[in-house]
Amino acid sequence: MNIGYGRPSMQIDLKADTKKLTKHLSYVQKTQIPFATSRALNDVAFDARLSIQNALPIRLDRPTKGLIKSVIVEKSKKKHLIALVGFAGKGFGKTKWRESPAEIMIRHIKGGTRRPKSSSQLRIPSDTKGGGIKLNKFGNIAGKKAKVQKMSADKDKYFSGIPIGDYSKKDAGIWERTPANSKRATGSKAKKWKATGKIVQRIAFEPFTKYTGGRFPLSSIVQKTVNKKYKTRFNVALAEALRSAR
Repeated sequence: MNIGYGRPSMQIDLKADTKKLTKHLSYVQKTQIPFATSRALNDVAFDARLSIQNALPIRLDRPTKGLIKSVIVEKSKKKHLIALVGFAGKGFGKTKWRESPAEIMIRHIKGGTRRPKSSSQLRIPSDTKGGGIKLNKFGNIAGKKAKVQKMSADKDKYFSGIPIGDYSKKDAGIWERTPANSKRATGSKAKKWKATGKIVQRIAFEPFTKYTGGRFPLSSIVQKTVNKKYKTRFNVALAEALRSAR
């Protein structure tokens, strides 16, 4: 049994080498090898799918149900003894996501950079002390689009940009003023505001986010499942195939 990355890179190929198996088998047994192998490949692919799904909440912070369900299997056939298991993406399964599960997971598996697709900056929860913006159960900004629109419209309470004072581009975001801190800077075209009292950053603007590879060891998760399950799956499938051939 061999495993390797398929197409695209977030799927795993499960391939079986049947040459060694057929060396000491009878003719009848040999004729059942492709059927048994294909079935075993499919069974272990679904075993691996479950292992991946179980590992997601352990390895990642509150993955969505959609991401967990996006782990799919492409079955093996008797004349094509390769099964695929992995995250849906281009050329593998169907997805309506603007960014496919495979594109999301490749950053957690191999590392990489996430950049915004429709705007100039990513909008993420501020890690500033006192940020306190409400998050959903997956750790994302609850109702982010509506929340940002509402905050942007309330210019007496919030402002978007970089505060005047000891701040820089890395401090860009949506900030909330305290009641005693509601005066807007006049003549500013750069969306900078006077800070006459306390202000708190609620949402941070980032041009990109970097990910370190290895957070989700897809290959090793699948390999462990194959090592543990494949031999048993094959023996059961072969025994059933031989019984049906008699």
